[in-house]
Amino acid sequence: MKRAFKFFVLIVALVFPVLIYLFLRGFGENHFAIPVYYENGISIDGCKDEAGKKHLVQFETYALGEAHLFYFPQWVTNDEFYRQCERIHTKWPQLQFTAIADSSYSKPRIGNKLVVADQKHLYEIANCSLVLGQDSSIHHPAYNQLVLVDTHKQIRGYYKGNELKDMDRLDVELEILNKEEHSL
Repeated sequence: MKRAFKFFVLIVALVFPVLIYLFLRGFGENHFAIPVYYENGISIDGCKDEAGKKHLVQFETYALGEAHLFYFPQWVTNDEFYRQCERIHTKWPQLQFTAIADSSYSKPRIGNKLVVADQKHLYEIANCSLVLGQDSSIHHPAYNQLVLVDTHKQIRGYYKGNELKDMDRLDVELEILNKEEHSL
C-alpha cells in the first residue's frame, strides 16, 4: 500500500506541472484592444448626415495612413500639457501632432501641421469631426484635450493632456495601436 501511494504521489508530482503548462499555454498571449469610437456613426445636432443616417465621425483634413493626435492650442491652459505631449512625442516621433486653431494663432508649440479655420469652423471641427463636447455640442472649449485618430481616420481615444494618468494611458494605447497597425 505504501508503495502504491508513493507511486501515485510521484505521478501527480510529475503530471501536475505538465498540466499547468498546457493550461497556461492554451490561453496564449495577452491581447488588448482599444475601442473605435462611433464606428457605426452618431447623431449630432448641427452636423451633416445623409438622408437621416447617422453622422460618421471622420477627420477628413489629412491623408489616410497616418496616425494623429489632434489638439486645440488656443484651448491649452497650462505648460503641463506641453510637457506631457513632448514626452509622448519623444517616444513616438512618427506620430503626427496636429494643432487645430483659428487664423489668429501663428505656430503650434508641438507638431508641424496647422489647420487654420475661423472660430465657427473651429467649433464645427470639434463638434462634428472630433466629437469633443458634452452631448456632441461644444458651447465652451474643451481645454487641454487630445484626440487620437488612427491610420483609418477613426477616433481611438480622448485624453486630458495635462493629466499624467491619461497620458500614461495614451502611451499604452499607442503600444497597442502600433501592434494592431504596425504603423507607429
